[in-house]
Amino acid sequence: MSNKNICRDCIGRNDNDCCIDVYIILNPDEIHLFKNYSEEFKQVKNGGIFYTTQGCPYLKNNQCSIHQQKPLYCKYYPIFITGKPFIHDECSIPKGYQLSKAIKNNIYELQRTYPIYKKE
Repeated sequence: MSNKNICRDCIGRNDNDCCIDVYIILNPDEIHLFKNYSEEFKQVKNGGIFYTTQGCPYLKNNQCSIHQQKPLYCKYYPIFITGKPFIHDECSIPKGYQLSKAIKNNIYELQRTYPIYKKE
């Protein structure tokens, strides 16, 4: 992918936005970010899961307020890093785009480091 973030204008566009209807897989190094949201946060083996339909608590003015330390699951979106890597089917990435071998290898290395990403 190029350095241009083609997802920048996606937030707030419709009800299916990644930051509005939020499901985030957290590795053990990231769970501290969402522990204060106990109703939506669940700690699981090898990490945690955060889910809410109310919108990410870090979404401020349609921007991520923890952009530099946001979870890997969010950083990679619209690429899903759990299980076999794939691109969200509603994403505006140009049709025919394929994940490069380098990106897939990077994700598989993340899955070795953080087993929570191995399952879909």
